[in-house]
Amino acid sequence: MVDLKIMSTQNIDSRIKKYKNIITINPYTNSYYEYKNQELKKLEKLVYNDKNFIISYISNKDMIIASLDVGPGIDEDELEDTLFMQAYEELGLDEEKEYSIKYQKRDNDELSSVYNLFITEEEVMESRLSTIVEETKYVDLLIAAPLLYKTLYTNNALEDKNAHCYVYFTMKDSFVSIYKDGDFIYSKSIEFSLEQIYEKYCILIGEKVDEREFFEILESEGLKSTNSLFQQTLMKLFGEVFLQINDILIYAKRAYGIDSIQKLLLGSVKGPIVGLGDYGYNYLGIPTFNLDFTFDIKNDEWYVDQLQYFMVKSALDTIQDPDKTINLSLHPRPPVFVKRASGQFIIGTVMASLLAIGVPLGYLIPSYMNDAYNLKLSADDQILSAEVEKYKKILKDKQLIIKADKSELKKLESIFEGKAKTLTSIYSKKVNYKFKSGFLYRFGKDLKKFDVHVEQIVSDEDNYTLYLLSTDEKKMTKYIKYVSKEYFKNIKNIDIKRIEMDDKDFSYRGVLKVEYK
Repeated sequence: MVDLKIMSTQNIDSRIKKYKNIITINPYTNSYYEYKNQELKKLEKLVYNDKNFIISYISNKDMIIASLDVGPGIDEDELEDTLFMQAYEELGLDEEKEYSIKYQKRDNDELSSVYNLFITEEEVMESRLSTIVEETKYVDLLIAAPLLYKTLYTNNALEDKNAHCYVYFTMKDSFVSIYKDGDFIYSKSIEFSLEQIYEKYCILIGEKVDEREFFEILESEGLKSTNSLFQQTLMKLFGEVFLQINDILIYAKRAYGIDSIQKLLLGSVKGPIVGLGDYGYNYLGIPTFNLDFTFDIKNDEWYVDQLQYFMVKSALDTIQDPDKTINLSLHPRPPVFVKRASGQFIIGTVMASLLAIGVPLGYLIPSYMNDAYNLKLSADDQILSAEVEKYKKILKDKQLIIKADKSELKKLESIFEGKAKTLTSIYSKKVNYKFKSGFLYRFGKDLKKFDVHVEQIVSDEDNYTLYLLSTDEKKMTKYIKYVSKEYFKNIKNIDIKRIEMDDKDFSYRGVLKVEYK
């Protein structure tokens, strides 16, 4: 296990000069940090300041990430509509909900027609960020969590070659992200967030342990805990974690043409988990490292969530080149006054008034120009309205087809399930049915061997009740011990209700119940 720590050579990043501070926000734990003068400090609360650059992220579980191939020959003007319609058709989006769909080309190959889509449900985003926006008024950059790792390559913390896998555990979500040659290609959540790991741990040991105590041991001792029960249970849980990760890696390597993964980087919002890297290496056979990059940013805490550092660097990258970052924000910073519609209106009104006072002719010319411009806008609006109606009709027709196909699919699934159950039942009867004649033959052979007779046999499925008769109680007892030992693997349960002597003929009778597996 190797720790990777990258130290920056610059003191103050020149890219932040445009803003006073960078504010990083984890919307899932409501933790906030302020980056200023190469130092990262925790904030108790958020306050509005238009000199702050606000960045937050959205985790995998709150969005859909997918790759779609639009095929060759798609014009740039048609690309957005094509991806939008293809997303509804292929990803099964709910027609009743509003989605925001952002996209970028998966790699730098000019001939490639594959795009990564980041789809968020507007209602979910509003719910997740509403309290934040109330305080900050806007979010400059809302980034998909898997895209935060891109800054490692932008800032030369890692070489942008080969394939790397990142696994990060947060309280609400844990997700696997894969990069190839410095570009994001795939990400998927796994059902082992830190909260889920705690709940599964309690289920496995059969009791509710103190949550705070659990995470204290996890942070300080991890998989090398001196508590053997904690260690063994945790190793069992992380065995399931790496099983899921292995399945994801197998799929990704096949789907994206990856020969091998060169690095596995593990991280947690609670800090590095002791022993997890060694366990991961032994399980997956991939060189494993702690996700521990501080970029020479000063901080007094013993550990800061790695995603906070990545948000700082991603914000600086975006300030330098905004077009290279996918921004999911529904509450961007409003444009400067001169670029707002209201600002342009006020400036235009003032200028027109000045011209009217100074030179009357100077008023008429802008007025006529404004009328001509309005006529052009009206004509453009009619054309665009017709185009909008056209695509609305196409989308509506496609949605009706999807709805009909879904209904037909449900019918076919119902038919298939019925036939599958019938075939399974037939197969079970043919293959697994146990002939009672075989049981009766064995009963007779064993009874004869121990000189024990049977007056009556009653059967119900694989359950048998034998009414035994013998002149000697010991013979009957030996017979029962023999059956229990000889057929141990086949018998689910065996029970002798009673052995009684009949005074009339001085014989012993017993009722033996045998339940076969």
